Amino acid sequence: MFSWIRTAACTRHVRNYTASAPRASTSKWQLAGVPKPRSILDDDDAVIDLSEDNDVVNGFRPGQPPPHLRRPSAKPTPHEYKAHRATLRKSFPEGWSPPHKLSRQAMDALRDLHRADPATFTAPILADRFKISPEAVRRILKSKWTPSAAKQTSRAISERREQQVVAQQRVHKEQDEMKNLVELRKHSRHHRAAQGKVEEGVETGISRSDTFTFR
Repeated sequence: MFSWIRTAACTRHVRNYTASAPRASTSKWQLAGVPKPRSILDDDDAVIDLSEDNDVVNGFRPGQPPPHLRRPSAKPTPHEYKAHRATLRKSFPEGWSPPHKLSRQAMDALRDLHRADPATFTAPILADRFKISPEAVRRILKSKWTPSAAKQTSRAISERREQQVVAQQRVHKEQDEMKNLVELRKHSRHHRAAQGKVEEGVETGISRSDTFTFR
């Protein structure tokens, strides 16, 4: 009898789970006309067509054949393009080769090579080695001007200073990358230790023999 009274006195909370949202919530959020999304568990074995994504990456256009099936255009090349191409081939028979600006040390090396063996290191050979025109080589060899000792000293000091700045920047960059790598490994080790996969105080993944190359 007491069990029946206790059962009658207890309040029961009934929860109803349905596959669709109740009408009150759909009217509140104005979702009555929105269809129910399809579950991802229903189409695990479905074949997904990614050809459209590949076409976008490859730059494919609708109605355009693939590269291995394309043929040259039957339309003749316009006269303006032909004239421009002929002018470029006439002006640069060996191809486009923009002039290079040599440093003072390169000019001194060029003069030293020509002075050591003029028969071997001629103007065309030096031009090919230093990637400049033969006329520029002749002008460098003909020029007798040299900067003063004070000018050379100040220039050498400034170049040395620039090299030191570049070296310091490279060292700082390597140190920052190493610090980030150590922090990342430490965070990963703590995460694994929290999951019970790594014992406390045991370092894994870090060795003093590790070397890093930065390009």
